[in-house]
Amino acid sequence: MSAVPAWEEAARPAPPPALLQQIPFRRLSSSRFFARIAQNGLNLALVLLVLDATGKAFYTSLLVLALVLPMMVAGIIAGVAADAIPRRLIVALGNLARAAVCVAFIVEPGGAGTLYVVAALFAVCAPFVAAAEGSILPAIVTRGELARANAIGQAVGGAAQIAGFAVLTPVVLRVFERADVLFGIAAALFVVAAVEAVRIGPVSRTREEAPTLPPDPAATVGGEPPAADHGSWWKAGWRAMRRDPVVFKAAIELTLITMMLIILGGLIPTYIRDVLDLPFEIGALVLTPAGIGVVVGLRIAGFLAHRLPHALLSSAGFAAFTGLLLALAFVNEEATFLGGYGAFAWLNDVHIGNFDGGDLLAMALVLPLGFAYAIVSVTAQTVVNHRVPLSLQGRVVATQGVLAALAASLPVLGAGALGDWLGVQPVMAILAVAIAAATVINLRS
Repeated sequence: MSAVPAWEEAARPAPPPALLQQIPFRRLSSSRFFARIAQNGLNLALVLLVLDATGKAFYTSLLVLALVLPMMVAGIIAGVAADAIPRRLIVALGNLARAAVCVAFIVEPGGAGTLYVVAALFAVCAPFVAAAEGSILPAIVTRGELARANAIGQAVGGAAQIAGFAVLTPVVLRVFERADVLFGIAAALFVVAAVEAVRIGPVSRTREEAPTLPPDPAATVGGEPPAADHGSWWKAGWRAMRRDPVVFKAAIELTLITMMLIILGGLIPTYIRDVLDLPFEIGALVLTPAGIGVVVGLRIAGFLAHRLPHALLSSAGFAAFTGLLLALAFVNEEATFLGGYGAFAWLNDVHIGNFDGGDLLAMALVLPLGFAYAIVSVTAQTVVNHRVPLSLQGRVVATQGVLAALAASLPVLGAGALGDWLGVQPVMAILAVAIAAATVINLRS
């Protein structure tokens, strides 16, 4: 085997540095991390405050709707803004606006109705930040790095969720017993996120390298479609998705998994209270292994996204998510059943305050549940980033968010009302069956 000539070795381009060594990507990730810690912590605090004031699942679902519904109004505008206005500026201003909302709440807390207003204001800012961040990512990494970058981005979100849900809000509310302290910390985190966004550096609006996925003959995948093909500003994202069937399927998968998380967000407080029989702060800790599962799944999903068919990964992820959600709904009954067998008899001996075998089994189930979510979200998002022209990334990301908000708007209220009437367990079982049916229809279409 002949050696490579020295001059050829010298001419060979150096491999790109690891993603987290690339300054723009690292600063985008840190901006996302600080902002999501603040937002996750505030979302949990708002749910706790509403649950304490009302005690009903319907009102917590109504709060979740207040966090989601404004996205349908602001989402499309946010997508257009992300494709027309400097994206770093949008991220910075969006985070500063959320910091201003926190300060306003501290100055004038108001009553229970104020919580819904605060949630709606956060929801107006969120799609602008999300659309801009989503369109920055494919502009600062190469196509070959997209799967890995999406996996790291989801891992950042999972870590921020753990930090917000399991650390920031429970600790601050338990130690200080004052919501305004939490809002003050969140405001500071939003400001840090805004500064990190500005420090990302210039963001290109065109791709330099050729696409690595085969183009769709019916679409202008990997290139810029003519301006006339973009259509009306509020339809451009939808038309870009519909132009490519592969992108549309991936967008539907993201919509389904996001819709399910939105609906579960309204049910989880009642689930912790009625099924796990734990204080909410402790119950939130019980469910944090889901974040660990997300992080583990993301480490694997980025690797698999370029090596296995997207349909296979999506089917496996949705099947696992559905089965685990169904098992989570009846976790106490399963713990009692398993406790009757010698190998699992120790489940009957788990008693630490109100924490018992059912709670331990719930901790075991949510870890692979988070893993399944990661598999679906990363593979679908990577398809979208690969195949959508860079000039339309913001509008496609925003349109997909609007679809998820629209799809969840009525079900989240219906699930909350049914949870108060039938109980949260049958409602979670119905959701698991519904998501399975919708997934089969999408994959067969």
